[in-house]
Amino acid sequence: MICAFCQQDVNDPCHNIQEMQQRAESHIDRCENAFERQGGGNHPQRAPSTDIQSGGRKN
Repeated sequence: MICAFCQQDVNDPCHNIQEMQQRAESHIDRCENAFERQGGGNHPQRAPSTDIQSGGRKN
């Protein structure tokens, strides 16, 4: 099923902006990207400095 927010074919698409935001806060990449496109910006717990310290790798 195509998600209305991230435009990807997923089994369980987001049904509203709040659901997309909750998934983005859980670091689901497709939802984070869609949330940023909606004007949500970056999440404080996902600050660039933490990515730099980890060498740019995602855990």
